[in-house]
Amino acid sequence: MGETPVLQEPLSLTDDILALRVWRMPDMVIYQHASDEWWLTPLDDHLPLVRLNRMGIELLNSLDGHVTVAWLLEKYGKWVCGPDGETGRWHLERWSLPRYSLCYFGSEPPTGQHRSAAKWDLLLQQIREGWSGAQGFEGADHLATFHRQDITTQEGHFDQIETTVSHLFREPSEALQGLTYGRVLAKHLRRLGWWNPKPRCIVEVGGGLGYVAQELAAELSPVEKDGVRYLFLDITSPFIPSQLKLARKAGWHGSGTQGNAEWLPLRDATVDLVIDNENLADMTPVQLTKQEALSGKGATPLHQEALDWIRRIRLPLEPDLPEEFLFNLGPIRFVSELWRVLKPGGRAVLIEFGIDNGWPAPVKLPGHTEYEVQYTHL
Repeated sequence: MGETPVLQEPLSLTDDILALRVWRMPDMVIYQHASDEWWLTPLDDHLPLVRLNRMGIELLNSLDGHVTVAWLLEKYGKWVCGPDGETGRWHLERWSLPRYSLCYFGSEPPTGQHRSAAKWDLLLQQIREGWSGAQGFEGADHLATFHRQDITTQEGHFDQIETTVSHLFREPSEALQGLTYGRVLAKHLRRLGWWNPKPRCIVEVGGGLGYVAQELAAELSPVEKDGVRYLFLDITSPFIPSQLKLARKAGWHGSGTQGNAEWLPLRDATVDLVIDNENLADMTPVQLTKQEALSGKGATPLHQEALDWIRRIRLPLEPDLPEEFLFNLGPIRFVSELWRVLKPGGRAVLIEFGIDNGWPAPVKLPGHTEYEVQYTHL
């Protein structure tokens, strides 16, 4: 029997609460399910999805720190803000509660020297550490173990645990002019000339549930797909059956195998096109010390490998190097492998959130920690 959701006691909108201003969480993911329906995920997985209509989205967009709870209650409180019949008051009584964590009520913005020291990044970090169940660096093998062993089913994973942009836009969206993510990608690759001549062997690394491959195929003609082999390589084996089902239904000659992209199980110069969509942040991180970096001597073989790569790619080390810093060893390994397996003239498209200044920071997600990708190091 599944766990029974615990009812959330609503917040009493007292005069003190009504006087507070309201800020929306800055990195909230909103999924447009239909033309007049949007979904939000509360922090607590045991709470149901928050489903909003256009009035509800207007309420959400009003949480800009300039308006008070009283103003929002006056404007939206009596109106139905979702397909399930909840009013604006119902949402205002819940969204700021810890189990929802969709907005913040306060007299001052949660930045700087706020009395609760709740900067947005700290607030989000605390929330994510609660998700992950661990603080700080969780180890170089944490991500591989999580994806290889801890994920046992595809059900709900990309809705609640790792919500990718491609999964959010797996269905036609107004934001993409009525297209899906995969169709937009196909159009872009065709516009770049990557289908002239067409690739004969495509490898998609970490293909999720297969929607990118499905929609890529939907945009291409039968002639453009004819004779093309499509291989899925995924460290998480429960995803592969869905990938193959959708790919074959879409017209690809598809196959799949479990493997780690940091050591591609492919022969040299055999691949025309590699698609890697939102996986780089899931690859091996290494936490190095300033002393290791300056001496060039790693405390472990893994640290030494990371230092060897820093030397090999001639990565400059700034004078104010922190005492500890994170290095994207896994993405570096992967890019090296791409050079090996791609044919002369072969191509790769790598898509991931990242940074181009400083060192990577951890990003806490449910059950695991991912790490920003420093693109200038690649």
